[in-house]
Amino acid sequence: MIPADLVANLDYIELLTKKRMRNVLVGNHDSMLKGHGFDFAEHRAYVPGDELRRVDWNVFARTGEMHVKLTHEEREIDVQIVVDLSRSMDLASARRSKRELVFYVAATVAYSALADGIAVGLLGFTDRIELDVPTCGTKAHLWKLLDALWTARPSSKATDVASVLRRLRERRRRLSMIFFVSDFIFATEVLELAHFKAIVAQHDVIPIVVSDPLEARLPAGQGVVRLRDLESGRDRLVRLGRSSRASYDQWVRDRDRALLDVFYRLNLDFVRVSTDQPFRDLISTLFLTRKRQ
Repeated sequence: MIPADLVANLDYIELLTKKRMRNVLVGNHDSMLKGHGFDFAEHRAYVPGDELRRVDWNVFARTGEMHVKLTHEEREIDVQIVVDLSRSMDLASARRSKRELVFYVAATVAYSALADGIAVGLLGFTDRIELDVPTCGTKAHLWKLLDALWTARPSSKATDVASVLRRLRERRRRLSMIFFVSDFIFATEVLELAHFKAIVAQHDVIPIVVSDPLEARLPAGQGVVRLRDLESGRDRLVRLGRSSRASYDQWVRDRDRALLDVFYRLNLDFVRVSTDQPFRDLISTLFLTRKRQ
């Protein structure tokens, strides 16, 4: 059962969604998404899995490269929230754990969809599918979805994003907005796989990157600190000092740059949220970032 203090925050999210930010996060999509309608919008490079009937053979004859036609579409969509439930999400050094942060993100997206009459579903993963709540557009279903997320007890600690991408590609035939909520602490190469590129080509994918301040830097002080990988359980002793801090800072910058490079190459809007954000700032970040994009 969802604790009372979280329920109070959910009430705030619902009120804010209904009165102030209606249609901001999910909104009207006939100019935002492109699909299989009749009005031509643009071309993009062919991705394995695209329907051959959508290939523009005139472009192929001129350039020797395969491109598909994108058209504006005006049909209903649904929202799919994909959340990372691996053990790394249990980290909590600030106001809340990353898992609690994910819960609030999912609630904000779900209430926004409900306010706009859009069905919403949930998929939770580790190295397997841990949680699968089908799409529906009622408040009772929303509470069922959030309760399932809060009470979820994953059977695995590890992460395998490729498996959830395969499942999404197989199942999401209907045009969807897919909110991918994770700390993205995995090899970014997985986001370059054909499965993910095909999903991005067919749906509107919004990565939401959750983080904790403890991940950004080594602890202050001198001496030796024991670090534990929450997913593998392995410990590592690190001697704190100028050299180790410089190496770790560089690793964080390189990892962040690699992730952003993937997002930019795939032309993905993304949102950053952190466990140390005040609750209202967190909600505003989700709404206003999406509005600006």
